[in-house]
Amino acid sequence: MSNSSSGSLKKNTGIVMESRVVGEGDAFIRILPSEGEVASFKIKGIKKSKTRPIAAVEPGSLVSIDYYYVQGKDTFNVKEIGLIQRFDQAKQGYSGTVLVSYLVELVSSFLTQGGAHPQEYKLLLAALKELDQDGFRPVFLPFFKLKLLYAGGFLSKELQCSICGKALDEMHSCSLEEDQLEIVCGECKTPQKNRIGLVRFVETCLNRRYRDLKDGQISLELLRDADRLSNKALKPLLGKKLKSESLLYEVMGEKFGQIL
Repeated sequence: MSNSSSGSLKKNTGIVMESRVVGEGDAFIRILPSEGEVASFKIKGIKKSKTRPIAAVEPGSLVSIDYYYVQGKDTFNVKEIGLIQRFDQAKQGYSGTVLVSYLVELVSSFLTQGGAHPQEYKLLLAALKELDQDGFRPVFLPFFKLKLLYAGGFLSKELQCSICGKALDEMHSCSLEEDQLEIVCGECKTPQKNRIGLVRFVETCLNRRYRDLKDGQISLELLRDADRLSNKALKPLLGKKLKSESLLYEVMGEKFGQIL
């Protein structure tokens, strides 16, 4: 039980998106929860605690929290925090740490301040589990970012000509307005460059599961095009350049031979 000044005690599970430790070791974290709205929390004395693992305030960790909810407050005090999963294999080595940092920063910047984001939570959790269990594949980044755009309502699974409404499976050629992600079929406008292959890959990513694609034979050129397209679509939505982005592509190039 808690008194009225400390607030009502609540429980939740979520992914740590942002973290900073100050002073005597108090931590301030932002969590994307499985239920409810994105929120910020304060954990007192995390560095000195013998029962609270420091990994519980690490970005990308899946945690459980017991906290005091006070209506109108921006940051809630945590009674207990527990580490459910750190995703050690996903974060293994420098490249793994950079990749997880990028995913967390990307989703954190993509989310609006506050609000509930259950689809983004499920997507990020599934991505972290996949990296933890089976590692990185070249299709991972474009697939994840296209799914993120879909979860946010910026892409539809049913792709069609923006002029006549013709479905993608009826097209033989098309152009793609990348800034607006608009498709124009070849009958409405002769394309300077036929983007039908790229658009079909986008539709495949939106309509199929990652496990169906991760072992497929997909050209690196197509993956690069899809990754650049998703980056271009995400840029105005993020509002800032991600700190981890340039580092990610530098590391990916060193480890995977400039796949993206």
